[in-house]
Amino acid sequence: MIEPFRAILRDVPGQLWDGQSENPYFGWLGLADYIVVTADSVNMTSEAAFTGKPVLVAGLSGANHKFEQFHRGLQERGCTRPFLGELQDWQYKPLDETRRAAEIIKQQIGW
Repeated sequence: MIEPFRAILRDVPGQLWDGQSENPYFGWLGLADYIVVTADSVNMTSEAAFTGKPVLVAGLSGANHKFEQFHRGLQERGCTRPFLGELQDWQYKPLDETRRAAEIIKQQIGW
């Protein structure tokens, strides 16, 4: 399954994970200067936006309305920008939705 990707990307510096070792995904997020994700993954986009690093979203045709709304919200917060073929630098307050939800719950119960 991974061999076609290896062939296509053989001249591109980088790594492909073959699933045979520990998943390097979070390490790659930590080491990256820029992160490009596809618009079909809410999880990947959210995890990338937690890093505070520039997150560029590569759009796909046939987008789902809920996905469009999700990505529009992250763009409005300054977390992501569309990927138009170039890397861009900017800063934003990283997502920390777990902490934000905990604060809302604490307020609701009077802590």
